[in-house]
Amino acid sequence: MLAPIAIWIGMPKIQNSKIHAMKRSISYSIVYIFIVIGSLNAGELPHTEAGNSIKYISGCELDFNNDNELDTALLVETMQSEQLIVLMRTKKDLGAYVYFLPRGEPPMHLSCRFGNLIRETLAGKGKKKEEKLYKTLGTYIQLFQPEGSSVAYFWNGKGFTEIWTSD
Repeated sequence: MLAPIAIWIGMPKIQNSKIHAMKRSISYSIVYIFIVIGSLNAGELPHTEAGNSIKYISGCELDFNNDNELDTALLVETMQSEQLIVLMRTKKDLGAYVYFLPRGEPPMHLSCRFGNLIRETLAGKGKKKEEKLYKTLGTYIQLFQPEGSSVAYFWNGKGFTEIWTSD
């Protein structure tokens, strides 16, 4: 499993109403922008040269940790790296998990999936002798190359577990 960089941000308590839900959505959107920009421009993290733009960004929303709060997965491709950024909402906080991905050609695509089981591939280094199944909370993130390799990430209660599903 890749080691994530975790960031927790306290959010103000917001009452349940349409107006407050809209304020909450706007608050989370602003926080998302700061997290993405901050993770791309932090001195210790890979970043683009001055003036270069992000090449590709995509995202999807599902409840990855089964807490009835929608979480967001973002795939960001810069000139130097691809990053999976998962923004986990709770009733009080917003956490970010950042995974730096190996550079591949073609680049990976992002998909949020429903499913209770993930089957690990037998292909790849170290040729496994038996197939392994992993139980999820009902949702997971999949990164894939069309007609190529794919990897799934699912919440294990403390972080995300990475499982290669095809090679």
